[in-house]
Amino acid sequence: MRTVRRFLLGELESAVARLERGDLSDPALHELRRELKRVRAALRLLRPCMGADAYRRENALVRDAARPFTPVRDAAVLPQTLRRVQTRKDGKNGRAFASYLKGVLQQEQRAARRQLKPSVLRAAVRVLRAFKRRIEALPASRLDRAAPSSGLKRTYKSGRNALASVTLQSTDEHLHEWRKQVTYLANELECIAPPDSKGFSARLERFRRLARRLGDDHDLAVLNRKILENILEVAKLPNATAAETARQDGAQEFASHVARRRESLQSKAFRLGQRLYARRPRRMAATWSPILPI
Repeated sequence: MRTVRRFLLGELESAVARLERGDLSDPALHELRRELKRVRAALRLLRPCMGADAYRRENALVRDAARPFTPVRDAAVLPQTLRRVQTRKDGKNGRAFASYLKGVLQQEQRAARRQLKPSVLRAAVRVLRAFKRRIEALPASRLDRAAPSSGLKRTYKSGRNALASVTLQSTDEHLHEWRKQVTYLANELECIAPPDSKGFSARLERFRRLARRLGDDHDLAVLNRKILENILEVAKLPNATAAETARQDGAQEFASHVARRRESLQSKAFRLGQRLYARRPRRMAATWSPILPI
């Protein structure tokens, strides 16, 4: 587990330095959230060394420190997702709706950024600095208490169960939970990936690919909710104008685009996921154990 702690501290130091620089660009915030997700992944692997209560407390602190950046990330991603959904074959109503929705999303993006005040960054730095000191203080005897394979096995099993739920009923909630579990596992594998193992790196990349597909589907699900909000809003109007009716027609057109994109993404994710989660957790853990660092 010493390797896991080194990884955690490296990611944490990078995240704190980014916060202290005050760089709030979209790429910087995206990388900051990725670093904090990797910190939490490493923390999950350290759970046997800390105890359940301490783990839950520290995990909640890091989660809450990262939470203010999520709305900014979501608001930044949705306009990009909208552009990917647009096609050259969109009709007049579709183009008009896309222009309208783009304006709404840009307003929401500006509002989300206004909430990200310097005081929020300073508070996150204080929390993460204190957390870093506590992780550094973990004695070596505790770090040697468990192997990373037990944590990987637990996360792999959770992902396998989440896939089973999605297979039975592919609701947005089940897909979201599966995406989280896949991302957890990919980040945990990155924590302990041996630099000289091509097979391990290839497996990590497959889980990363699955996480990206599920992430793209999640973004489309969020965009779809925005589209449906517009459809319901116009449907409630007692006397909708011709422009509002046309906007609703365009929204219906985009809802169809999103449904087709999601169907394709989910089909690819299911096929890949069924291969990656084909083995039982114990057998999968056995394949990892011989090459894991301490």
